[in-house]
Amino acid sequence: MSADDLHKEYPKQFDRDAFWEQIKRTVNGKPVSDQDIRMIVDQIQSSLDLRSDERLLDLGCGNAALASYLFGSVQQYFGVDFSDYLIGVAREFFSHAGKTHYYCDDAVAFTSAFEYPEKIDKVVIYGVISYLSAADVEHLVSTLSSRYSSCKRIFIGNIPHRSKAAVFFKRRNVEQYRLDDPESAIGIWWTPEEFIRIGNMFGYDVDILTMPDTFYGAEYRFDVLLKRP
Repeated sequence: MSADDLHKEYPKQFDRDAFWEQIKRTVNGKPVSDQDIRMIVDQIQSSLDLRSDERLLDLGCGNAALASYLFGSVQQYFGVDFSDYLIGVAREFFSHAGKTHYYCDDAVAFTSAFEYPEKIDKVVIYGVISYLSAADVEHLVSTLSSRYSSCKRIFIGNIPHRSKAAVFFKRRNVEQYRLDDPESAIGIWWTPEEFIRIGNMFGYDVDILTMPDTFYGAEYRFDVLLKRP
């Protein structure tokens, strides 16, 4: 399955309001629980320390169903995704005049070209970083560091943990798998140390975060918080 099929065509098979299925926020094909969604939202909100006068940039926002839980915590929201279909769903179901702004674009390209980087206070990147190449991740963090001078915190969530990959695939009876391919079903599997290195390289303090044990992806995923000193 090509990257376009995986991320652009796949969501189109579902109803317009089947939000979690569109973005594969599922377990065995069923939408994750409200409790799991709440845990994700709480992790993002507390880590970013979102405030009502701030502007939040969401890179890889999908249909914005998850982001919609954050709208009440910020003044303005900027969502970016390269899927026309998902941005269309976001505009249809999760638009708030004067608050939400949606862009159909590649996340890395958008971050480099956005006209008003100084307006952004916080950034969230949830569930998509593994689909960028390692070089693109470094470029993205470098750009956020250099252009987004007002941005104090960047939350990168739901990252596949490289040391857990063997167990993950063994339990699914998968013998051959790729850990460094951003176009594979799960994308690149990372170590926390790699994000610490990249964050430190561009001037950030780095916190490695985990989710509660009851979270559906807790065993195989981790989160990263980049903070300007």
